[in-house]
Amino acid sequence: MKEESHTDLLADSVRRMLARGANWSDVVEQGLTGFFSGEQSDSLADLLVVMTQMGRRASTLPVLEAAIANRYAPGLASAGARLAVAIGTFGKKEHACSLVFEPERVLGTARCVEEAVNADEWLVLTDDRYLCVVARDAEGVTVQPTPALAPGFADLHLWSPALSRALTTRQCEELLAIVRLGWAARAYGAAVEGFEAFLNYGKERKQFGQAIGSFQAIQHKMANSHMALEGCRLQLSAAARAHDEGAANWRALAASATAFAAGSLRKVALETQHCFGAVGFAEEHPAPALFRRVHADLVRLGGVTKARAELAEFLLTGDGENIDSLFSRADDPVAPFRARFREWLSRNWSAEEREARRACPEEERPWDLTFAERLGRDGWTTLSWPRAADGMDATPLEQLAYAEELIKAGATDHAVISSCRIMAPEIIAHGSQRLKDALLPGLRAGKVTGCLGYSEPESGSDLASLRTRAVREGDTYVVNGQKIWTTDGHRASHMLLAARTHPDPKLRHAGISLFVVPMNIPGITVHQMQAMYGQKFCSIFFDNVRVPADWRLGEENAGWAILAGALASERIAMGGLAIRVQSLLGAIVRSVQQRQQLALESLTRDRIGQLAANLVTSRLLVAQSLEPTPSGAAPLAQAAMAKVFASELAQNICESALDLLGTPALLGKSANDVPADGDIELLLRSTIMYVVGGGSNEIQRNIIAQRGLGLGR
Repeated sequence: MKEESHTDLLADSVRRMLARGANWSDVVEQGLTGFFSGEQSDSLADLLVVMTQMGRRASTLPVLEAAIANRYAPGLASAGARLAVAIGTFGKKEHACSLVFEPERVLGTARCVEEAVNADEWLVLTDDRYLCVVARDAEGVTVQPTPALAPGFADLHLWSPALSRALTTRQCEELLAIVRLGWAARAYGAAVEGFEAFLNYGKERKQFGQAIGSFQAIQHKMANSHMALEGCRLQLSAAARAHDEGAANWRALAASATAFAAGSLRKVALETQHCFGAVGFAEEHPAPALFRRVHADLVRLGGVTKARAELAEFLLTGDGENIDSLFSRADDPVAPFRARFREWLSRNWSAEEREARRACPEEERPWDLTFAERLGRDGWTTLSWPRAADGMDATPLEQLAYAEELIKAGATDHAVISSCRIMAPEIIAHGSQRLKDALLPGLRAGKVTGCLGYSEPESGSDLASLRTRAVREGDTYVVNGQKIWTTDGHRASHMLLAARTHPDPKLRHAGISLFVVPMNIPGITVHQMQAMYGQKFCSIFFDNVRVPADWRLGEENAGWAILAGALASERIAMGGLAIRVQSLLGAIVRSVQQRQQLALESLTRDRIGQLAANLVTSRLLVAQSLEPTPSGAAPLAQAAMAKVFASELAQNICESALDLLGTPALLGKSANDVPADGDIELLLRSTIMYVVGGGSNEIQRNIIAQRGLGLGR
């Protein structure tokens, strides 16, 4: 049995307390008022766990408020007092109100103060950076309840004596960041609770004779919501971890987490209501309270606009490299590997070679056999090979670091990705000794190149319907059929071919075998087509092509399971796309910086903040997809989420660049004064392939819904 973690135990304890209908005395008794006091946890991660559980119950018990008082005004509030937080215009511009501190007295008005009516004392952050405590029975206090989307709000009018502590601007900004994160965590909890409630309902509620959760329209809504919720969870965790580790970038990550949550959780709440239909519209149903909680927590203190603006400010005030600092960690687990490969690149890839590669025709740019052999000479072609085969046995995160350093250096191993990273591990695991002897030395040396023979005219995302036949005749298989959309099919030395070996077409998955096929054997005809992304892809015809039987991988008809092994490399490829998008966004930021008026526009900053927050989510989803499952199997739903999010983000960033930079963003690499060195229009053309290839994003959403969420077909 898996041992429960500290986080699991804390969440379970709070969950059980709230389920009993907890009041403030229960919160005090359980020690939840002690965050940042030195007596209980000083972990922001723990505080967000508690806030998430409170969101699941739409609870407004002031745990966050007590934590703020402990951290920024220790000793001012009464022990065990129930607090409400009132914030003036510092850090926001949303109400015609202000709060100022004059000697021993707070003057002004705070609007939409949560639970002001029930508070024993009010914790007031004034516009002139004082954190004050006002007692409920102080003179000059007027509490005016006000109707709002969520219950419990009131306007607070003060001309009242107060205890105070002066804060620095930095402390005020940190305080607001923690409040926003706390509210975002509570909104996340409320959104998750509603989402999970519908998942259970959707599996039982029937319309037209079947569970509504089996309808593709519902499944795609739920897949989108699941991606958003996972992104929020990962972002909140990353921001809290950075805070608890004292990382310099924690406030930027807090702005990213808040921006992503505020931009996505409200949509999740809306989609949950849509899926529930009329049943979720009744106030006695839990959904309306959760809906109200999500919206109330994500709009205050400037909401999504303020969070995006803060993140954009972080990026635009740097030298264009601040975007990389969003992903730096002091405890980077692959730092030694990264440093070793970076040092190798410094000796084996020159600035002159980088410029020469960029000057190559677009079609030739990715196909660098000289560099591939250099990688092979020093063993980098065996990156994903097991140690038993004298490979590097690099972890998925190390492989991702390798891809990142290649992109930063302007180098490419494209010519050997299919051969060395997809084909070779399957040859090692499933190939005959003859096949290993024939190909592994060349693969290791970086001299064997590859392409993938999967898709057919009638079999794209539905690969199990493929029709290419391989019929056994003695010691060979005779292959007839057609493959289409094959990248590098005109120049690769070998193909990894999926073909049907069982005569019964009803045995879809069970009738497929995999072969390694030399591309120079008789009977293969390659028809080249120009792809939109600047490369050739091919239709490849097989006319009585004879393939040695011992060049089959694994047992006959067992190829489908082996195909799944390629998923790990596809997940690394999605990581490479996310890094490429990161590089492009950095270039776009630098282009905006050079246009001062554009950089100052609020719409520009809002778009940059949105894109950056989504990029952080993309990188986190990729990292999650690389984590091993307890069974060791590939995490299909996580991989699907990473693929969908990264590919659609790539499109969104390119389209946004066209909006921000205008006509110059259309220019290619050889044009004068082209922004981002022409990568905007190039990646835009390439994103079509990323969205459609490897199983279209619609199919990926089916996988997320059916494999990840358990919704039926």
